[in-house]
Amino acid sequence: MESKWLAMVLVVLSLGSGLCDGCLEEERFALFQLKPFFEFIDYKFQDLINDDFVYEKESSSNCCEWERVECNPITRRVTHLFLNYSSNMEIDWYLNASLFLPFEKLQSIFLRGNFITGCVANQGFERLSSKLDKLENLDLSNNHFNNSILASLSELSSLKSLNLAGNVFTRSNPTNGIEMLSKLNNLETLDLSFNRLGNNILSQLDGFASLKSLRLEYCELKRTLDIQESNNNWMNLKELYLGGNEIKSLGSLFHEKEGMKFNKLEVLSLNGNLFNNSVFSSLVELSNLKSLDLSGNQLEGAIYTKDLNALSNLEELILSGNEVNGFIPSQGLRLMNLKHLDLSGNGFNNSILSSLATLSNLKTLSVGVYLFNGLTDMKDLYGLSNLEELYMACTTDGCSFSLQSLGLFPTLKSLSLLGFNINETTMPSYSRNNFTSLKRLKLLYCNVNKNLTRQDVCESTNLQELGINGCNLKGSLPMCFSNLTSLKMLSLSYNQFSGNISALQSLTLLESLDISSNQFSGNISAIQSLTLLASLDLSSNQFSGNILAIQSLTLLESLDLSSNKFSGTTSAIQSLTLLASLDLSFNQFSGNISAIQSLTLLASLDLSFNQLSGNISALESLTSLQLLDVSNNKFHIPSSLRPFFNLSKLKYFHADNNTIHADDHEMSHSSAPRFRLSSISLSCCGSVGSFPKFLYHQSELQHVDLSNIYFKVDRFPFWLLENNTMLVTLNLVNCSLSGPFQVTSRVHSTLSYLNISNNAFGGNIPARIGAHLPFLVYLNMSKNYFNGSIPSSFGDTSSLQILDLSNNQLSGEIPEHMAMGCSSLQFLGLSNNKLQGSIFSGNFNLTSLLELELNGNNFTGMIPNVLANCSYLYILDLSNNSIYGEVPSWIWNMSELAALDVSRNQLFGRLPQWRGSASNLEQVAMADNQLEGLIPRAICSLNLKLQFLDLSMNSLSGTLPSCFKPGSVREVHLFKNKLQGALPNAFHDSCLLVTLDLSYNHLKGNIPNWVSNLSELSYLLLRRNHFEGEIPIQLCKLDRLSLIDLSQNNLSGGIPYCLKVSALNYAIEQNIWLRSSLDDINSSMSIEVSIEYTVKSRSYNYKRRMLQYMSGIDLSSNKLTGEISFETRNIMKLFTLNLSHNSLTGPIPQVFSNLKDLESLDLSYNNLTGNIPVEFGGLHFLQYFNVSYNNLSGKTPERIRQLGTFDESCYVGNPFLCGSLVGKNCSPVATPLTPKALVGNKEDHGFIDMDAFYASFFACYVVVLLCITAVLYINPYWRQAWFYYIQMAVDSCYYFVVDNFPINFCSGNM
Repeated sequence: MESKWLAMVLVVLSLGSGLCDGCLEEERFALFQLKPFFEFIDYKFQDLINDDFVYEKESSSNCCEWERVECNPITRRVTHLFLNYSSNMEIDWYLNASLFLPFEKLQSIFLRGNFITGCVANQGFERLSSKLDKLENLDLSNNHFNNSILASLSELSSLKSLNLAGNVFTRSNPTNGIEMLSKLNNLETLDLSFNRLGNNILSQLDGFASLKSLRLEYCELKRTLDIQESNNNWMNLKELYLGGNEIKSLGSLFHEKEGMKFNKLEVLSLNGNLFNNSVFSSLVELSNLKSLDLSGNQLEGAIYTKDLNALSNLEELILSGNEVNGFIPSQGLRLMNLKHLDLSGNGFNNSILSSLATLSNLKTLSVGVYLFNGLTDMKDLYGLSNLEELYMACTTDGCSFSLQSLGLFPTLKSLSLLGFNINETTMPSYSRNNFTSLKRLKLLYCNVNKNLTRQDVCESTNLQELGINGCNLKGSLPMCFSNLTSLKMLSLSYNQFSGNISALQSLTLLESLDISSNQFSGNISAIQSLTLLASLDLSSNQFSGNILAIQSLTLLESLDLSSNKFSGTTSAIQSLTLLASLDLSFNQFSGNISAIQSLTLLASLDLSFNQLSGNISALESLTSLQLLDVSNNKFHIPSSLRPFFNLSKLKYFHADNNTIHADDHEMSHSSAPRFRLSSISLSCCGSVGSFPKFLYHQSELQHVDLSNIYFKVDRFPFWLLENNTMLVTLNLVNCSLSGPFQVTSRVHSTLSYLNISNNAFGGNIPARIGAHLPFLVYLNMSKNYFNGSIPSSFGDTSSLQILDLSNNQLSGEIPEHMAMGCSSLQFLGLSNNKLQGSIFSGNFNLTSLLELELNGNNFTGMIPNVLANCSYLYILDLSNNSIYGEVPSWIWNMSELAALDVSRNQLFGRLPQWRGSASNLEQVAMADNQLEGLIPRAICSLNLKLQFLDLSMNSLSGTLPSCFKPGSVREVHLFKNKLQGALPNAFHDSCLLVTLDLSYNHLKGNIPNWVSNLSELSYLLLRRNHFEGEIPIQLCKLDRLSLIDLSQNNLSGGIPYCLKVSALNYAIEQNIWLRSSLDDINSSMSIEVSIEYTVKSRSYNYKRRMLQYMSGIDLSSNKLTGEISFETRNIMKLFTLNLSHNSLTGPIPQVFSNLKDLESLDLSYNNLTGNIPVEFGGLHFLQYFNVSYNNLSGKTPERIRQLGTFDESCYVGNPFLCGSLVGKNCSPVATPLTPKALVGNKEDHGFIDMDAFYASFFACYVVVLLCITAVLYINPYWRQAWFYYIQMAVDSCYYFVVDNFPINFCSGNM
């Protein structure tokens, strides 16, 4: 007996010999030999976050406990290797299969998705046949293997399952084709899907006698499948998948006499082919078939049931995605074993239901109705007594459904309805039975009457799952929902419910509650009784107040309160210790986050867009955290991230728009962080000195954003690329980085996004940048100090779509290799450099360009004709160069072009006529060239979309074409041309027009009254034309005017008193937005045009940024008359007013002293009278003041405050002004218009000789009297009239006295 026990101990010891950490030492060593090729062999798949795989390094040294390794529990030998997607090499490589030889008991190898293109010479899979006699499963799918691998695979005689899907196997002859695998006599499962094999693959597979399952999906099988010679070796086949091909007919494939025998075939998938209704006759021999999938074919009309009924054992039938509309005969289906039927996505009407009544064993039914109006009569399905699941969809607006009809189906457990009108129509009495069996009800995008939810849904008291999503339900939540006490899952998302949620407080069995995307408001106290909740989603509502109610929900695992108006602290969360996911983003939470430190199971935490502050180290205990987002708060985060060093599972860390500060203790702590980040984003602000040390310890980074943090570093951190071979995006915008830009010493195969714009990098761009970063898709190096030439190696980046090198000091020409090699380029920005030579003078292959910006360089030559090949070009900017020649006519044939700017060049000639399709142009700028002639009528084709037009500073003449009426235009700049005629009616209906600048032309006539239609007009500039007539009163209807310049015309009449002018205080942007094919990458173009306006007697050019603060009126140099009169409230924010060089009369309005923002006032060269208001001293911002050459009188203002800055030149030419500024003393009492009496001979009479004044006055008086006497003497008619009027005057005076003073008059006479 003792000897037996001793023997057993020795056996156990012998089995355990060589074990290290639970697995054989030689196998452990072999696993690490695989590590260079399968980098993630010792990582486990954690999650899929932000569309990226998240891996976590194995913590155990026992390789048998690794997720990707499975061992025999007794012998501890490795039996399964799961190496799918475990390689980090994204370029083709060759596998040394002999590396698997140490795993002698290996049963399965999974190598899916590793970019393997073949095997090393003499080290193929044939090497495994001698030792790995247990190998049964081999998965090589989604690699780049070709036919050359087949010979080595044919030696693995023990294989039972082989997956070769998604490789590059092609059509071949039998000597080197798939037929070579027929030696695998034990092979039962073969997957050749997603290879380009063609129809002859069927003949090559004829010898696979052991096959039970065969997949040939998406293999380019076409037309008819025929096998001319067959050994009938597929008799054991049970499953055949032929989906995703272009097969029209099965030919003789399934005919016993002519084709192959499929006596055991149970599953046949023919989905996604080109079969028509005749396919059913080809399947009648498949008597054992249990599952048939014909979805996504070309079945149409009615299906004859005779052939279909031959498949008597059929249990599953899928006909979805066709155009079937019925069966013939309508009730002829006799598939008595059918349990699952999918007829969705066809063209059925309501009659289809009666055709299904005979399927008494049906358990699952999915059907869609089309072109149907009215109520769906469910009594036609009365015979489906075993129906458990029903899915119905309606693709029109007229379908109706009554939930009362569910009483017909006593066994129904699940109902899903899509697109129905759920009404309250009363059904016959037999349908009024209670549907107590219904456990799951889902209404998706249905039109649900709120009363219905009270009558039908609320009566379903046995419901366990209820979903009413996207049904546009409004108002408060029905209180009858409180009756649904059996509910475990409730989803009411994407409706318009409002009010409180008190109706939910009695649903104490709820485990999942989703009421997101509604308009619920108030507090959430009603949920505190739902203590069984594991998942709660209240996001995108209007809840407010605190969240104390959730502290009782201690079983919560997922909580989403994002996008509400919650406030207060987060203390209530402290008790939710089971939480794995927490989202509090986009609220108004404040205070610290100490309450969160107890949630040790949290894997995902989003606190972004709140007002949280305090110590971020409260999160250091969350050791399960994988995703952390604290962006847009008020945290002070050390750049070292030292508080998070123990979070070993942390993969995603986002802390944008907080304060990032240098860690003073970083130098004293040499420990490395335990986390291995995949993504980090610290974009915002702060100065941190050098790069944080933790970055040197990261090797798995995929996304890095450190933009807008100021690093005091004089070189590019190329080590980030060298250490992180999986890095995809690197964003270092505005980081104060300087010095040379360096690239990695070897090719980086994953970096696709690099942005180092707005730094101080200098020197040359590395010549080999394209060769070392060949997979770049986005590269932005703009706003630096790079010089030298553009490297031609950019031509090696064939995937590059966005390249921005603008605002540097680059010189030379555009490399021809770049113009040929960057075939995927969509955006090329080279603006504001020192580039020269002709544009694209050589070969050109940038035909995918959407935006080309070459402005601000020294390019010469003509606009290159090769650009005509860029049929998708959306934005073209060649402005500010030295390009010459005529504007090519092909530009107007570019149908996608939306913005064209060739301003400030040396283009000449006429604007070309065109007959193309340039109607998509929204911005056209050709200013400051030498263009001449008429504006062509072809411009009328731009009427629909044109928003911006700038043809200024040319020599264009004539008038605008009468057909030109741009209804959407916002800015028109035609100043400094030679345009003639009246102001065109082109802008009569341009109600969106903001800027109209026609200055410096030869336009004449009146300013039209229709100007009042331009309700958005802010800048009206008609300076220096020949306009005449009065200023139209209709200008007063323009409420948004900021600048109006009508100076140097021939306008007459008065100034409209009701003019309204004020600053906009916002910039008018005229952007053309371009969205590239890259997600989250936008580009825009806004053509900047300055407006010339005279201020302080000088002309200035104002751009949009300054224009928003400007407001002014310039009516100078016209023939205006009358007094100055403005409604003060309409010009309160006026900055500048120029009314000089007119014939205005009357006093200076005292109300001008209320214009506190006024900076410039010019009233010179008029006929103004009266005093200068002393209140002008309160105009503190007045910088220019001129009232010279008027008839003003009185004393000049005191030299105090702002008026003290103006000298005599501002008052000259006013003879009646006095004061120190004009060198004349003023009397304290009299004015020049009321001379004092003489006092002695020494009286100072100023500039008037009083003796001469009196002599001249007396002489004039005598002459007038003599003239009157002479006229009366000579003309008797006038004399008679004179005496008559004298008598009338005497009589009038007499009666006036008698009427008003009768007593005194009478007394006097007595």
